[in-house]
Amino acid sequence: MMGSTAEQKVTRKRWLILITLAILLVGTFIYSVNAGFSKIPFVDVIKTLFGQGSAQDTLIISQFRLPRIVVAVLVGAGLAISGALLQAVSQNSLADPGILGINNGAGLAVMLYISYFPSTLDVPVMFMPFVGFTGAILTAFVVYGLSYSRQEGLLPNRLVLTGVAVSAAVAALMTLLTIRLDPENYQVVAEWLAGNIWLVIGNMFLHCCRGSLF
Repeated sequence: MMGSTAEQKVTRKRWLILITLAILLVGTFIYSVNAGFSKIPFVDVIKTLFGQGSAQDTLIISQFRLPRIVVAVLVGAGLAISGALLQAVSQNSLADPGILGINNGAGLAVMLYISYFPSTLDVPVMFMPFVGFTGAILTAFVVYGLSYSRQEGLLPNRLVLTGVAVSAAVAALMTLLTIRLDPENYQVVAEWLAGNIWLVIGNMFLHCCRGSLF
């Protein structure tokens, strides 16, 4: 009886956390739609979401704010899932893509790509997410290969230590590559590494406009 009671308390606590986070997510979503230089009343936001808003409100919400909010939510969910998976595999509550060198691997791939392709061209800019994903996957395979042993298998401690070493090595290569980049390309790399949702949405919006015009 005591075991089942404890399990029920844990289950209730988990549901309470999930419900609280869901409420916070909805509240942040509504606030983000209204937040910005142009304040839009809550009633007008609801009308716009149902297709009854003014042309200006529709442009601001559907073309600028709503895409950024959706991308931010997806990015946050992706980071949460990746962190949970890496912590489960490494059996370390502090493990994340940064510790295992996956973030730096993606950054190094993007820096190499920008070094040989001008950042002003449209096609290379659109390929940057795929290049970063490829670099992250390759770095993950390298860390896994160096950590795996036929006799002992994959040890969590060895995985974390190998990830830290690979991350430091890749970070050193990234520092060397910054010398080769010109100021314009370096700015693109800095924004990529720091993260910029507005840059992503802006590029998507410009490409859609160009495609519709030409």
